[in-house]
Amino acid sequence: MNKTELLEKYSSNLSGSKNHNHYMSYARDFLGYAKELDKGNITKYVEHLRRKRMSPGTVNFAYRVVRRLFIVNGLEWPFNRGEAPLISQRDEYKAILAPNIIETMISKAKNGGLATDEGAFLALSTTYGLRREEMVNLQPGDLSLRNNTIYVATLKHGRQRYHLIPPEIKPYLKDHNFETRYSLTIMSQMFWRVVNKSSLEFLKQSRLGWHSIRHSLDRQLAKAGMNPFAIKAFLRWKGGSGELAMPERYYGGITIGFEGAHTEAIEAIEDEEVFEKYHPFLGLWK
Repeated sequence: MNKTELLEKYSSNLSGSKNHNHYMSYARDFLGYAKELDKGNITKYVEHLRRKRMSPGTVNFAYRVVRRLFIVNGLEWPFNRGEAPLISQRDEYKAILAPNIIETMISKAKNGGLATDEGAFLALSTTYGLRREEMVNLQPGDLSLRNNTIYVATLKHGRQRYHLIPPEIKPYLKDHNFETRYSLTIMSQMFWRVVNKSSLEFLKQSRLGWHSIRHSLDRQLAKAGMNPFAIKAFLRWKGGSGELAMPERYYGGITIGFEGAHTEAIEAIEDEEVFEKYHPFLGLWK
């Protein structure tokens, strides 16, 4: 079976998946890199991704894609349980951009110093904390500028949900053609183009990306006093476990009172309230 046939069978197995293109990009990347489909080449590919400064989570994701590629095509998987790339405790420390750095980036966009796609994705990142994968998978049908809504799907088992599009960023989204498709690599390069155009070249020594804006948004919402479960809903984190799982479950539910029943889902604090009371960066787009 040649590599084209391997990809076709893997693609067929992904039928119906909204994230089809994302999974296929990694499968195609691996097959283009590997000379042979064996343990040695898989290991070399993983190290190749690490040298490219991919995050540990992304390396693990790519590893799982390759494993599924093997399984779907009936190829023997050469690794035993527990041999997947590990994320060390040191790797778990997240890079967080300081708010004044993000303000500098936004100012550059407002002054016309960024391309339309750079401005649009910076607006999405600073408003909703979109992950790189979430931005890559946005389709034209996911945005309704008429209804001021955007639908965000996630690959992290988080809550797929609609967000409100505030007027501050609407012009930047309107100017961008969301039919244009981007790879993860190009999306990462776009982040660094924004950095360079914002005269922040000193950041090149740091391990940063779109996620560093997401982590900054998370921290600033918490500092503003926003309920942690509401933050989790707004940033589309996956469901909780352990001692916080039950409080989170009861935070979302249906309250029965004199005025009848009303839903208090985890995202009960509407986006309007998030934007008005807690959001640290939206006002910078005015």
